[in-house]
Amino acid sequence: MTDVLHNDRVRAVIDPARGARLTSLTIDGHEILAASRHPRIDPAIADGCFPMVPWSGRVRDGRLDLDGQTYQLPQTDGAHALHGLGHVTVWEQVGDGVYELAIDEPWPTEGVATLTYELLDDGLRIELSWDDDAEAPCSIGLHPWFRRRLDSGPELVTSLEPTVMVERGADGLPTGRLVEPTPGPWDDCFQLAAAPVLTWPGALEVTLSSSAPWWVVYDEPTDTVCVEPQTAPPDAFDHPTLQPAGPWPHGVWLELRARMA
Repeated sequence: MTDVLHNDRVRAVIDPARGARLTSLTIDGHEILAASRHPRIDPAIADGCFPMVPWSGRVRDGRLDLDGQTYQLPQTDGAHALHGLGHVTVWEQVGDGVYELAIDEPWPTEGVATLTYELLDDGLRIELSWDDDAEAPCSIGLHPWFRRRLDSGPELVTSLEPTVMVERGADGLPTGRLVEPTPGPWDDCFQLAAAPVLTWPGALEVTLSSSAPWWVVYDEPTDTVCVEPQTAPPDAFDHPTLQPAGPWPHGVWLELRARMA
């Protein structure tokens, strides 16, 4: 059973049984989320907007080294671990638009993830937090799939201002180096100079703002575009240059605010 939040302009549908993901977001009558039809994308991660916790992106070989021990994470992307443990799990609703999930093994710490959806007059605010009362590494994020086209009208225009990009090696995973951004299409992680703006000409313009310093952009599929805020780049656990200068952030928020295009 899904839950629905709505006001005069916005309607959000959440499915607690599928990672408490946002399965639909309609603004001014326009559905902006999508399900990818790409045959190589796992259906478990191919639609809506889902939480990535307690890690986001890929972890090489699913191996996490911590305090002299090696932990094996589920290898759901070939040899690699992908997008955490929360997106295919049933979450408990603990309030209006608020969901919780307890996480432990195979993750090395025990904690609770909290996901909150709050309607805005012109959009939606999503907050994700991870509380394990530890200083262990973690990387959390949100993974929305946006439609390239609404029911009618021109294709989506994505306005991005990347300032730095995480270099990927021949295996597709980060090398640990930061480089100048290259032209798309992308399945890459960036720091941006300004908030991303998604425009469906003649219909809707949506500005994405977030507390996260990193954004993964995946625009290789022909039918969808992903613009994902993350607290750290993929596979940051293996690369000190990609890790935060201080403690690992345990929370992230994303706001989607719309106006007529």
